[in-house]
Amino acid sequence: MKKLLKIIELQIKSLLKTIVFKTKSRTSPVVLTSFFPNLNYIKRILILRQDRLGDVLVSLPFLSLLKNHFKQTDTFIDILLSSKNSGAKFALVNYVDKIYVLPKGISKTYKLIKRLRQEEYDLIIDLLDNPSFTSSLLIRLIKPRYSLGFDKENRNIYTHILPLPNKLRTHIIDRILEFLKPFGIEPESYSKFISLSVKEFNLLPKKHKRRIGIILSGSSQEKFWGINNFNELIKLINNKFDFEIVIFATTKHKKLLQNFNNFKNVYFAPFVSEFEKFASMVQTCDFLVTPDTSAVHLASAFKIPVVALYTFESNRYGMPWFPFGTKSVTLVSKRDYYSDISPKEVFDGLVKLIEH
Repeated sequence: MKKLLKIIELQIKSLLKTIVFKTKSRTSPVVLTSFFPNLNYIKRILILRQDRLGDVLVSLPFLSLLKNHFKQTDTFIDILLSSKNSGAKFALVNYVDKIYVLPKGISKTYKLIKRLRQEEYDLIIDLLDNPSFTSSLLIRLIKPRYSLGFDKENRNIYTHILPLPNKLRTHIIDRILEFLKPFGIEPESYSKFISLSVKEFNLLPKKHKRRIGIILSGSSQEKFWGINNFNELIKLINNKFDFEIVIFATTKHKKLLQNFNNFKNVYFAPFVSEFEKFASMVQTCDFLVTPDTSAVHLASAFKIPVVALYTFESNRYGMPWFPFGTKSVTLVSKRDYYSDISPKEVFDGLVKLIEH
């Protein structure tokens, strides 16, 4: 029965995709080159950010400046997240009025869309710079007065579009900040940084004066650097510095941690399911090594010098999501995995950050 329901759900999704992407609007979207039309009549805004944790973090500069722009008005700003990034809700409380989470399952999604339609949004802003079936479907069903997105393959879903900045040359944060311009906000006139406040959970008290945090893996297996590489890096660090080294891992890598038991000054961060608790522990680090982009953005928010590892594959879709506003060394592999980034390269990057 479950298999049958899953098949039916996939067929419905396939049909909806066909309807959404192949049904053209009666009018072409307006390309914005200046202020949004009827700006004074926009009182209810919904931001679409239904993707991953890192996407929420890189959106904070935009949300902060937008909220500040409207703070003396009666304009409401809401945001829609997904189950994958709802753990970052704590980062949004100062910048939005309501936070919605897109549920799994057609019936629950229908109920949420019905509720969002009742809000009668004047404007939906889709922050994604890749075409999204989910965003397209949401805009079709919620039916705002206006909708705004980048000029990309699903451009006909919007009433208004912005030129998409060159993804190979423009950092993701700067791309998102382009959405401020229709409101008369010039991003270049403001300080652009990720502002993030987290609770102090005291989960990881320091044992030494200085701490290097090592994130064991990213969101996929390709982002796992390998035990031998980590072992060699720790040896190099211990031979030159008297720092404590904290390894951050998820439960799926729990068994691998025994490979580090014989090293001095090596400790393990406790496993946590809440992203805010993870962020609070990352904040205690003086330096960070990470293949995980959400940790890269935390380093940017906390101004932690970071050595960030990237796969060549990320270059195909635009500039990798490099650190923003903090000292960093970025290392990009020549393949779709990290094996050709050597421990010596990572260590030399750390030395550069520590000694300069």
